[in-house]
Amino acid sequence: MTPVIPFPPGQPFTTAEATRAGLSHRALTTAIAQGRLIKARHGWFHAPESGESTRDATARSARIALDKDPTGAVISHHTAAALHGLPLVRARTDHVHLTVDRPTGGRRTPHVRVHSSPRNSLETTEVDGIPVTCTARTIVDLARSAGFDAGVCAADHALRHRMVTADELLMEVGRHRGRIGVAIARDVVDFADPLAESPGESLSRCVMRRFRGVPAPRLQHQYVSRDGSRVARTDFSWGDGALAGEFDGKTKYSGCAADGDDPGEVVWREKRREDRLRALGVIVIRWVWADLYAPNRFERLLIDGLRRSGIR
Repeated sequence: MTPVIPFPPGQPFTTAEATRAGLSHRALTTAIAQGRLIKARHGWFHAPESGESTRDATARSARIALDKDPTGAVISHHTAAALHGLPLVRARTDHVHLTVDRPTGGRRTPHVRVHSSPRNSLETTEVDGIPVTCTARTIVDLARSAGFDAGVCAADHALRHRMVTADELLMEVGRHRGRIGVAIARDVVDFADPLAESPGESLSRCVMRRFRGVPAPRLQHQYVSRDGSRVARTDFSWGDGALAGEFDGKTKYSGCAADGDDPGEVVWREKRREDRLRALGVIVIRWVWADLYAPNRFERLLIDGLRRSGIR
């Protein structure tokens, strides 16, 4: 028998409210297994809305956590990054993260992670009416807790879209002096670059940095023909442009397509673009997400490209 859910889509409700409405534990479990209910966290549920996005689900979980957890807490870390629209690369999102403005008192439950913050250091804003840490604070928190790669991907995006400035990031790092992970956050801010146009390009930069035999690339290099006309702009280049590197994300070609364009035509235009680069004597190498998660293979690809293009 299919249990009837007496709550409108999107409205969070508790186990106690479900019981009062006639839903047993078994009925809740059955509805979750059928995909008709989402368990946002322990003791809280909601029926999914049509076309609900990940960000919508995150916002709902954030509101539930704020309703139950410490007064004055704000959404932070990974959860704040998702609400700000920052990319989450190599960062787990299985907890709702909150921060309270007090020197100690952090804790973790199966669904919520509460962090403490030094007094008077918690700058906040609002996203869809939800109190969250400001963009700079969110990036620094993400770098300190999730690591260098996650921090760079978020910082590159925020700088590119002018959500934050480099000076604001530096000031925020200064507020965390002496805290765990602040050295990583400082490294992130030093390395961040608004020229990276996608999380895949940002993660590529992070992985490349670990290869001793690979020099730092130039980003968004413009190639011109001998008559001065524009040929192409590439994600990465080395030397004087003898080697070009392209990150092929899942949406690389669809993102270049205008409404009504044939995807095959988009791929054909990209092939002609690459042919024009090779006509200039440029070696072109490409990689995908899977290569970034297989660093030995990615390193061999880069080293081979450098060797073929004559770059030491």
